[in-house]
Amino acid sequence: MGGILQESPVQSITARGPKSTGRWRRDEVNMHYLGKKQVLKRRFGVISTLGLSTTLMLTWEGVLVYFGFGLENGGSAGLVTSFVLSWVCFLATMAPLAELASMVPTSSGQYHWAYMLAPKSSRKLLSYLTGWLSVAVWQSIVAMGGILCATLIEDLLVLTYPDNYRVQGWHGTLLIWATVASALFVNSVLGAWLPQIEGFILYLHVLGFFAIIIPLLHLADRVEAVDVFTRWNNDGGWPNMGVAFLVGIVTNIGPFIGADGAVHLAEETQNASVVIPWNIMVTILVNGLFGFGMLLAALFCMGDLQSAMQSDMNYPFVSIFFTSTKQSASGTCLMVSIVLVLSFFATFGQFAGASRQLWAFARDKGPPFSGWLVLVNPRSYLPLNAIWTTCLVSILLGLINIGSDTALHSVLSFTVSSWEAASAIPLALLLWNRLTGRIQPYDEDKVVSGATGTWWVVDDDNSANSSSPQPPLIWGPWRIPEPLGTIVNIIGLCWISIAFFFSFWPTAAQVLPKSMNWSVLMTGFWFVFGLVYYWVHGRKIDKAKAKKAKRKAKKQEKKKKAAEKEEEEEKEKEGGVKVKEEEEN
Repeated sequence: MGGILQESPVQSITARGPKSTGRWRRDEVNMHYLGKKQVLKRRFGVISTLGLSTTLMLTWEGVLVYFGFGLENGGSAGLVTSFVLSWVCFLATMAPLAELASMVPTSSGQYHWAYMLAPKSSRKLLSYLTGWLSVAVWQSIVAMGGILCATLIEDLLVLTYPDNYRVQGWHGTLLIWATVASALFVNSVLGAWLPQIEGFILYLHVLGFFAIIIPLLHLADRVEAVDVFTRWNNDGGWPNMGVAFLVGIVTNIGPFIGADGAVHLAEETQNASVVIPWNIMVTILVNGLFGFGMLLAALFCMGDLQSAMQSDMNYPFVSIFFTSTKQSASGTCLMVSIVLVLSFFATFGQFAGASRQLWAFARDKGPPFSGWLVLVNPRSYLPLNAIWTTCLVSILLGLINIGSDTALHSVLSFTVSSWEAASAIPLALLLWNRLTGRIQPYDEDKVVSGATGTWWVVDDDNSANSSSPQPPLIWGPWRIPEPLGTIVNIIGLCWISIAFFFSFWPTAAQVLPKSMNWSVLMTGFWFVFGLVYYWVHGRKIDKAKAKKAKRKAKKQEKKKKAAEKEEEEEKEKEGGVKVKEEEEN
């Protein structure tokens, strides 16, 4: 990364033999493979990690929130089709990333994998761009969670006080700030208990799904299946239905963004090389099932499409709930409150993922103020500076809500485009490594005992061996068998390309400044700013690193010469002693 991502020497480990391998042993091996020290506590297990990743995605809740965009572009038939397509293709996208998470489970995630897989000539630039885009993804996810909670609260106020309350942009901004501040409190003051909190939220996530879908199906007047599965819509005024469908497809991509959340907690997760990849796949499967069920329930209970779309509410699903409960304001408020509470709880996990990704990037000197961001509190073992910075960024992004009625859609599109770009780089590099056969098969006994090659020096003092070559690429314990792995990898790349292109499109062909999708400007600015910072800052680090390496090499050369001289003197002394003894004899 232009010197920003340092090529750390692989540290050696004490061999204990294959019989003594275990979950703790595999985590230790992974950290040594990375050349990193373990500075964060491994507090997360299977359930807490699953709780964090499942709830931060907000899939079934997100389906309710975002499906208004899909109703406008594609209609109910388009929503059903795009959800199934997004679900299957997102599995194809995340499966190769799960393989990488098994190979090298690190909080750095995509940008470290890009560095590991790329040719030496381009690895620094590709890695930096991937990390820079990943920062944008996770910081905007937190802001998006705050915007979601704020707009849901506004809908509850409109529903409760229809004649007295008028939505104002600054109201939403204050509510965003309150949501982000609460997430900050949980991640800092209650950070040690975050795994237990996330495990509890997982149960609420499941119970909340049934608390919504059961009364919805029981109380609502349902439409015919033919209306749900065959009704297409093009209210955006696009040239044809195909374009409208592709524009609306971002609706069902958003609820799956964040499936890699557990990756950025890898260095706080026990048995990460097994838990993280399984977590990724189970999260998408479970959330996909819940999301598809909620989408069908909402569409069957929707009633009149135009009435839902023309409502004063921010989200059409609030009108659907109101109609389903026979226009009961209290019943609707209760159901919407469940979605609100779960969205609020989701910001805790989103905040954790964002702060850990930022901290990991700072550890490799990626963002500005890396020396400050990388600091870990010695008492709590939490990256508090990265946590505070995540809060500040979300507060600044919350200001968008004052000037734009489509803030959520713009931030969603920005998140989708940045995530797709950040994931496309390691996916493309992984495909190249697959096809060229550069990745060695996994053998746990050899990996743990250090018998895979010269890179892994097994000794008793646990010291670093800077003279050993870079470690080879070795598959982790979780892998898709070939040729299926290559096919899945190609499908994932194709899907990312389509999603990336259409994430920049506005919701309607006739664009006004207030309805414009500003994500293209946001993504472009972030990308260009990152490139400029890379060339300016990265070169400085390169020069400093080169000088440091030169000084270190000179020091080592002096030590080597001194040791050789001392050895020669010892030999001369021993030779002199022997000659004397012989003369005396």
